[in-house]
Amino acid sequence: MKKNKVIDLKFMQSVFKVALNNNTKIILSSKFEKVKGWDSLGHMKIISEIEKKLSISFEIDEIIGINTVKKLIELTKKKVM
Repeated sequence: MKKNKVIDLKFMQSVFKVALNNNTKIILSSKFEKVKGWDSLGHMKIISEIEKKLSISFEIDEIIGINTVKKLIELTKKKVM
């Protein structure tokens, strides 16, 4: 687990860029299904990319209901600490 990584909007922008293969601008309030490519499949790609970058693993019940970039950042921070 890489505890020295800063989990912030910039980090999530890099995750979204790789996972969704686009440069769609995201902000903290960006929502699931409102961001190009962030559908159910895109959600799993985003989670997978976070897991890969940080060498962590999420449980399915942790990722259900994560519908904003802000919530995704908060969940990831909790998982890394």
